[in-house]
Amino acid sequence: MEANKNNINEIIDIVYLTPENAQFILSENKFLQLKAKVRNPEKKQLDKDGKENANENEIEEFFFERVFLHRAFPFANPFEFISVSGNFPKTEEQIQKEKEEAEKKKAEEASKNPVTSTEGNSPALSSETSPKENTTSFGDLKEIGIITNVNVFDEIQQKYITDELNRKYFIPIIEIINSVKEKYGFSYWDVKTNIGKIKFTVHDAYRNILKITEDRIMVTDVNGNRYEIVSLNGMDRQSFRKIELFL
Repeated sequence: MEANKNNINEIIDIVYLTPENAQFILSENKFLQLKAKVRNPEKKQLDKDGKENANENEIEEFFFERVFLHRAFPFANPFEFISVSGNFPKTEEQIQKEKEEAEKKKAEEASKNPVTSTEGNSPALSSETSPKENTTSFGDLKEIGIITNVNVFDEIQQKYITDELNRKYFIPIIEIINSVKEKYGFSYWDVKTNIGKIKFTVHDAYRNILKITEDRIMVTDVNGNRYEIVSLNGMDRQSFRKIELFL
């Protein structure tokens, strides 16, 4: 029972980012960066053989050259419970392990394709032994922590965070619907938004028009772009009638 309890505690262990352990800054290229004192989740993953890691609970200071934000409740609480993800620097153990794996792979390839030794190695083979650098690909991202509410940070950091969220979750607001034409399961929309006139295509409108509330809807096009109608009741009658069938 005690073992199960420990496992559950590990699963639900959440790091909350506050002004006491985190500072958000902006790079020269306007990327959101973070200095944070947190635990490195990679260290737990190194001890699957059952051995305890003495540094497992050690809090370290990290600098993340770029971080990514994700809303847990994008519609109901857009500025609360924000997940912050980034790339943790690789540990010495990880770098050594990758180097050993690269050398092993090189040896296996050499045994399969023996060549006469010449002065100087092939550039392709010699580069295999160098450790891989950290990237910002989503597959490498780990959650650093959760912001419970952006208001806990000072005004400057709040602006950095909210600007990044607004950029990521930018959604044009549909003000007028000029036309919606259906053909073979697709609907072709011509609308006026808060950023100008836009034309887009929706596949299976019945499934890709989401009612957030009885008065507010979200439309997703074939490319995954989203458009919002803030208030159905606030639309002009002609616009409403063009989509009434889908609601």
